[in-house]
Amino acid sequence: MKVIGMTPSFSDQRPQMTLNLDYVSAVMRSGVLPVVLPVTEDQRLLDAMYEHVDGVVFTGGADLSPSLYGEEKLPECGNTEPARDRMELALLRRCIREGKPFLAICRGFELLNVAMGGTLYQDIASQRPDSLFHPCYDTPAKQVHTVRVMADTRLMRIEGMEELQVNSRHHQGVKTVGRDLAVSAVASDGLVEGLELPSHPFAIGVQWHPETLSPFAGEAQRLFDALADQVNQC
Repeated sequence: MKVIGMTPSFSDQRPQMTLNLDYVSAVMRSGVLPVVLPVTEDQRLLDAMYEHVDGVVFTGGADLSPSLYGEEKLPECGNTEPARDRMELALLRRCIREGKPFLAICRGFELLNVAMGGTLYQDIASQRPDSLFHPCYDTPAKQVHTVRVMADTRLMRIEGMEELQVNSRHHQGVKTVGRDLAVSAVASDGLVEGLELPSHPFAIGVQWHPETLSPFAGEAQRLFDALADQVNQC
């Protein structure tokens, strides 16, 4: 059975690693084995983890450190997890370099953009005040707005739909798109909510949380099924 690695949230203050069960369930429904990848900066362990998984899901969580895209941290920026940032960037860049399939969700989507040289709004509400209200944390499974799926993208081929109803649990977002990335979905306020790397076998990022919608929305589960199909072909 193929294996999908999933990155957890991390705190060295408590200390603990956590991962919402929604991610695990969505991967299991796709017919592959989910495993949680511990946060580490030990290169030997990172190499071993990379070699033992067939694909990766980069999950949601804390804000990325603004220093990663050359900015000072604004007061509206939330808590950051620098050790997780470093580990995930190393893992993501190797996936990009060597063609390993991955799905990047929310924070992972923002990580993909930053890894490719893009920048973020540290806080959408204060930096882009005319935007929709995106941090709907109290309704995690509610479809609160639409995104338009761009033609001729892998996301369109997976979903077969010009519009998706999505949930929204983020207060940061893409400001400038990273190099070589294609925009695959856009919210009605113009905020980029989908990115992919056309030259890669399977490198897809979405700003919303399909893992929470996947029990009742087939289009959300299709993202995990497509990732599983890709790793099963490898």
